[in-house]
Amino acid sequence: MHLVTRALGSLTLLASLTSVAAAAPPTVPTDQAGIDALGTSLVKGVIAALDSRDAAKLDPLIGPWMQAISFRGAVDRAGLLAAMKPGKGGASTVSEVTSTNAGNAIVVTCLVEGGIDPQSSDETPRLAVFRPTDAGWRLAAWASLDSPETRPAPAAPSFAADADASAEGEKLLGRFLGLQHAKEIPAFDAMLDEGMQAANFRGCQPRSNIIRGAKSAETTEPKMADVRGTRCGDLLVVTCTLTLGQKIGWTTLPADPAPFLAVFEMSGDAAKVIATANTNKPK
Repeated sequence: MHLVTRALGSLTLLASLTSVAAAAPPTVPTDQAGIDALGTSLVKGVIAALDSRDAAKLDPLIGPWMQAISFRGAVDRAGLLAAMKPGKGGASTVSEVTSTNAGNAIVVTCLVEGGIDPQSSDETPRLAVFRPTDAGWRLAAWASLDSPETRPAPAAPSFAADADASAEGEKLLGRFLGLQHAKEIPAFDAMLDEGMQAANFRGCQPRSNIIRGAKSAETTEPKMADVRGTRCGDLLVVTCTLTLGQKIGWTTLPADPAPFLAVFEMSGDAAKVIATANTNKPK
């Protein structure tokens, strides 16, 4: 009887340990080839789900703290799922996928052509940030820069976010944009994670291009409205409507309100920018 009891106890412990192991968050691959393969798989999975117009396919891929922006404005998880109206699906062509590791997150940029209700006939940038959870990799932030030739004024977000996270996000984003405006390049540089990527009207941008642009661009004083912040582990996802004019060489971005996204990796008192997306573009 004691042998049976001990055996059952051992099986219970083994099952418990197996359950804990199965629930452990995934880890970031140790080599770039693995990061590339993972990032490509994750972003193509999200795009395929969006193309399907089936909320049930997108639902398990996104976290409860997810925020997304497009030319229309910012939405949260519920808003993105609600926008998945049943109908004929699309078929996006995905190219130039670039994946980087920032802390425990995977940052992915790519170009997309076609899909559901494309606003442009050209390929346009997408940016995604994924973080590990006990249920696997989940989308934390999403940006689509597909927009009509004339970008309309964005709508105010219809969702409320955590007040403390939003206040912290506004403070961090204000510092980040303020450093660029003041041309404090060393401090601006120090806020960027080595794996940082961005998406803007010029396309998908590595960290080096963002530094180069900050050195050469002349900007108006940044003004933020409708700031929303959500926390997901050590990430802080921030969206806002940003009014920021820029002159870069012969190109001028108007000081018109445009949806903007930034993702910060929080480590103690430090905060690193791992991703940004700006929907503003020349007129």
